[in-house]
Amino acid sequence: MGSSVQSEPPGTGWYTAARVLLICSAAGFAVLWAVLWLPVLLTGGQGSLLLYPVVFLLATGPWAGGWVALVLAGRAGKVGVGRHSGTVAALSAVLLALGPVLLWFGPVIT
Repeated sequence: MGSSVQSEPPGTGWYTAARVLLICSAAGFAVLWAVLWLPVLLTGGQGSLLLYPVVFLLATGPWAGGWVALVLAGRAGKVGVGRHSGTVAALSAVLLALGPVLLWFGPVIT
């Protein structure tokens, strides 16, 4: 009897891991942004800004995840797996560029 399990093309795991890491990194940045800036927006107080060092230390996790997602999406794109691997790589690059900036400057409302 033959097995009916089909093997996946090489690189499929890279693309899946890149998507998961991108989603988790974006969610991590969103939670950290909310912890740091929502109290400022809601109350107008600056007390939560004392959390800057802790938030930026914790932000290394999502930032590293964004870098890994960028690399994995690039590798999956070279292999030709995942038709949206270029999109995942571009979104990872945007997250890497904007994540720390939005954490540092917060909601800039003019």
